Amino acid sequence: MPKTRPQPAPPAVVIFGDEEFRKSKALEQTVSALLPPDVDRGLALCEYDGSRPDHQGGAALATVMDDLATLPFLTDRRVVVIRDADKFITAHRAPLERYMQSPSPTGTLILICRSFPRTTRLYKAIATCGGQLLECKKLKGRGLIDFVIAEVAARRKRVDFSVAARLVELIGQEEGILAAEVEKLCLYTAERSTITADDVSDLVGLTREEKIFAAMDAAGLGRSAEAVQLWHDVLATDPSAAFKAVGGMTYVLRRWLSAHRMLADGLPLPTIAAKVMWGRGRELQTLLQRLPAVRIKRILATIAQLDSQAKVGARSIETGIEALLLQVAAPAA
Repeated sequence: MPKTRPQPAPPAVVIFGDEEFRKSKALEQTVSALLPPDVDRGLALCEYDGSRPDHQGGAALATVMDDLATLPFLTDRRVVVIRDADKFITAHRAPLERYMQSPSPTGTLILICRSFPRTTRLYKAIATCGGQLLECKKLKGRGLIDFVIAEVAARRKRVDFSVAARLVELIGQEEGILAAEVEKLCLYTAERSTITADDVSDLVGLTREEKIFAAMDAAGLGRSAEAVQLWHDVLATDPSAAFKAVGGMTYVLRRWLSAHRMLADGLPLPTIAAKVMWGRGRELQTLLQRLPAVRIKRILATIAQLDSQAKVGARSIETGIEALLLQVAAPAA
């Protein structure tokens, strides 16, 4: 079989976008591809901070061009990296466009920036000369869940979609932080091949609000003992939480009502579950069967009554919420 010819090294690489973690990974992968492990990077790699003035370690155009034109020593290429290059690009756009018409055959310029519009002449010049343009935009929704699943798979473990969704719900949308939490979970699970919902709860933990949501979910599924235990956990760590729980419970009930409406409108259950219950479709189906819309509305009325009674001292909010959780968990009459 004929040997596959190696791809020529790009004369320029632009890594741009608003997701810093992926930009950092893209830079690491790009430099590693251009400079193999046996290359002395001290001789082949120059790095500049494009946000600083020239005299404070910034990137002077003449110096950058000299670095790119200098023949590499004990390696095939020289690589010049300019971090935070937005100002550098704005200040030197025309010279950079001219350089891309006849770039150094032994140098690669890597620009890391937030914005790099496709409509500019420089973008087109880099694409035309064989450069690489790597966009790193923040992920949202399903993309973040898929990111978590991929990070787990890269460590030779598995995680269910719903568990990955729960981790995103708890941690937020920063890919770097999510990747760090995945790393911790993989270490925590040791020899086990699967990361479970219990692992996420044990390691990441729940805030007060999230424990209230979890207590309502457990009650909605008929798990009364678990719901009450979660409520006691909330009170043990924050006695004042009782006065803030009514809003959280009302929010959960209204979310269940919206799930009933979406189901009536013909939306598939997996789509609804992704919106209201971290993708746990089977549990949502069970919950909606146990709690039809009319029953949820009655429970909302009970919460309103409890709230008004507690405000005038006619009833204990703590025991009232526990009784309400048991009401939600009770089987249909």
